[in-house]
Amino acid sequence: MAGQSTRFTLFIQNTGTEDIMSKDYDSVAVALQLDDQEHIVEAIGVETASDGMVTVPAGGFAKRTYEFKLPQDMAGTVSLSLKDFNSHAVLFAAGPAVQPQAGEKESQGQLVIGEKQDEFQPFLKNLSAYEPVYFLFGVDPGREKSKFQVSFKYKLFNAPFDSRGLNSLLDGLHLAYTQTSYWDLKSNSKPFDDSSYKPEVFYLVPKIDLELPWVKIFGIQGGFQHESNGKGGDDSRSTNYMYIKPIMSISLFDEAYLTVAPKLWMYVMNEDETNPDLADYRGYFDLQIQTGMPMGLCLDTHTRWAEAGPSIQADLSYPLTSFFNNGLNLYLHLQYFNGYAERLKEYDSKEEIFRIGFSLSR
Repeated sequence: MAGQSTRFTLFIQNTGTEDIMSKDYDSVAVALQLDDQEHIVEAIGVETASDGMVTVPAGGFAKRTYEFKLPQDMAGTVSLSLKDFNSHAVLFAAGPAVQPQAGEKESQGQLVIGEKQDEFQPFLKNLSAYEPVYFLFGVDPGREKSKFQVSFKYKLFNAPFDSRGLNSLLDGLHLAYTQTSYWDLKSNSKPFDDSSYKPEVFYLVPKIDLELPWVKIFGIQGGFQHESNGKGGDDSRSTNYMYIKPIMSISLFDEAYLTVAPKLWMYVMNEDETNPDLADYRGYFDLQIQTGMPMGLCLDTHTRWAEAGPSIQADLSYPLTSFFNNGLNLYLHLQYFNGYAERLKEYDSKEEIFRIGFSLSR
């Protein structure tokens, strides 16, 4: 309604492979047009953090709600567009201004479910996907090799990367959790054969400028991860890792990219009673190579070398959005594994498995 506060929601998409942290979304300039009238107003973020920082997770999006006061003389079909960002104009109907009666308080109107709850979760923006999240059915040798994985990371501090002193040192500190479960969907009782629970703490330096025009992203991640299958007795398996992982991405053509991320680790307090020779099958090194387009095919491979032989996992995914009139936000996901120690139980047995399913993040 003209003369009153108006809200709109902006979805900010990040098609890159690294999180975007920016203060540019604290407020936005809005162009309002009605017939020959045009007004430029400032819309303020409703859930603005104390430092004004907005985090857009890699391969995902951030949702921001903004509020501005609609001018008194803009009643009718109003066109709204953003001045400084690439977006389409939207139309909305504004009723004529109503002067409140004396002593009457202006109503803010009814909120959408989710907006009000977010007021009590100011740190929710620090939570994002980490490793791929998927559900995959076993195809070869069969459904007894089905598998699903959930994974997330949490940024502990909101200090900007280029800040100084202690804030800058704390900026890269993250907590993470990944759970990978191996599900026998062929048996009558549908039991879980095994699961890997992997809590982790890591430090990320998101940008190291190499001053090379063909390098778009370069950073280093290092941390400590515990892995256990949560069982006791003879079935118990557990180990710990300290690792370092440089990450580099280069542009190939158009929106295509290539990411190379070698990971080197050492075992710390490995469970020597139940998996003493795990290193002989899992090794000390993993080479990740990922190539593709944000809204197209993506191939992600992991290759490990160990004394028992190499192991490879290849994941091929494609967004299903275009097949459902832009209404389904899932990826078709194919996975191939050949090697040792995909899971801690029976880590010394070589397996070859093909799976197909869907993923929420890749």
